[in-house]
Amino acid sequence: MLSRVLIRQFAIIEQLEMDFRPPFTVLTGETGAGKSILIEAISILLGGRSAAEMIRQGADKAYIEGVFHFTAGHPVYEALAEGGWSEKEEDFFVLSRELNVNGRNPCRINGYTVSLQVYRQLASTLMDIHGQHEYQQLMQSQRQLDIFDSYGGKPLQDLRQQVTQAYTAWKKWESQLLHARENQQAFIAKKDFLQFQLQEIDALDIRPGEDEALEQEIRKLTYSQRILQDLDRAINYLFRQTDGESAYDLLSRTMQLLKGLGKFDPELETLYENLEPASFLMDEASREMERYKDRLEIAPARLEEAEARLYKIRALGKKYGEGTKAILEHREKTAGELAEMEEFSLREEEWENRVTAAKDAFIGLATALSRLRKDTKDQLEAQIDREFLDLAMQAAHFIADIREAVPGPKGFDMVEFLISTNIGEAYLPLIKIASGGELSRITLAMKRILADSDTCETLVFDEIDSGIGGTTIQAVADKLLSISDRQQVICVTHSPVLAAKANQHYLLEKAEQDGRTLTGIRELAETDRIEELMRMLGGDSRSEDLKRHAASMLTMNQAENRNRYGTGN
Repeated sequence: MLSRVLIRQFAIIEQLEMDFRPPFTVLTGETGAGKSILIEAISILLGGRSAAEMIRQGADKAYIEGVFHFTAGHPVYEALAEGGWSEKEEDFFVLSRELNVNGRNPCRINGYTVSLQVYRQLASTLMDIHGQHEYQQLMQSQRQLDIFDSYGGKPLQDLRQQVTQAYTAWKKWESQLLHARENQQAFIAKKDFLQFQLQEIDALDIRPGEDEALEQEIRKLTYSQRILQDLDRAINYLFRQTDGESAYDLLSRTMQLLKGLGKFDPELETLYENLEPASFLMDEASREMERYKDRLEIAPARLEEAEARLYKIRALGKKYGEGTKAILEHREKTAGELAEMEEFSLREEEWENRVTAAKDAFIGLATALSRLRKDTKDQLEAQIDREFLDLAMQAAHFIADIREAVPGPKGFDMVEFLISTNIGEAYLPLIKIASGGELSRITLAMKRILADSDTCETLVFDEIDSGIGGTTIQAVADKLLSISDRQQVICVTHSPVLAAKANQHYLLEKAEQDGRTLTGIRELAETDRIEELMRMLGGDSRSEDLKRHAASMLTMNQAENRNRYGTGN
């Protein structure tokens, strides 16, 4: 439950603190005192949208904090532990939001900064605010199915979750099959083209690295005549010099000289030994050159053939990628696409079977969900009608009209709430028949019957008395009091009947200070509550009769509170 709220530098609020004493708190004040601003601040505390314009003029940031207390074992503590925001079940925890003019608006859980998404997920389970926007949501048919399923309790909600999972699986396989069929149509359209590419590449019978080998062969064949000539000259220089001594002859003479000198100095003999292998190397080089000459071909026809093949390979490279490596990679990709086309019929059958199985699973679960909803319908209608009796709507009757809808993640049902407000009149949708006061009472009826299954322990009602008067407001007040047996109720009201019912009463007041407008708040003691009830009742504030009437209202209701809760003002 909400124990404390602190607001700083928000709109016309400089600083405001409220300590709540559950179960039933009312907030009253003159029009324009700041009641709607307070509700807006609490909405932001729960993760609602914020803007820099909400920061009080002249301040650089606004701050909103809420302190909550829950009994041991409450689901919120499990969420806190999973998020790492609390190591043990303390008797309280803190939510806070900061609004900065620079646009940085941190959210914190127990002092830990978290993302707005994570913050909202936790905060949404703590409090529920009901204002005119929420009453409008009650009239939306797409929201009515969710409200209906909430009433169905855990068995219905668990089954609905299974239906959602089954629907997601069905649509996933259906999407994959559709995507595969679309791809297949595209494949068929280019199948002939792919086959042509594959045949064109295969016809050339390319080998990896063949282009580089051909380039080398062409260079060799192109310069074969020159190679032969230069090899002959090299051999002549080594051994066959006719107009002088050959290199071999000169080496031999040099070695003889060094050998003879070796007897005079051993160092010179070492030089001889170092040169001796050179003669063997010259012999080997000469023989290798002769062998190369014997192998070398001067073949113009082969040169022309090699050039023609290299030209064809390069022509393919312009289409499929430069070099034999790129061409062969393209060939493998093309062959793979063609093979995928051939295998599609087998995969299509498999996917069709999966789609059918997933659809059958969804239909089975959705059918069970539909049956459970129909079983729940009579219970809900009977309970709502009983609540209507308590809320001065004796002639009203409620129907949850379940109709078949397009299959979706919530099954294949749609629910529309219909109401007949007078005997003999037709049942019509809420949006066509319900007044603001009726919507408020229908909301109260829903909240009353959902209270047992609702994990949200604090309910905030913003002017639920709007459009209601006379004996009806007494019925609404009694219903709020009944809800407070199970949940904390905080109510912003203009009704003295509601105000007198609460065990705690806060008054919002607007004042001027140093040329600035400020909203303040104070908890009212019994004497102050009587004065505020007199203001809310209207009439002459000096009237003793009015004062006695206000005091009587308060005394009677607080006596009831003491009997009910063992407490009161």
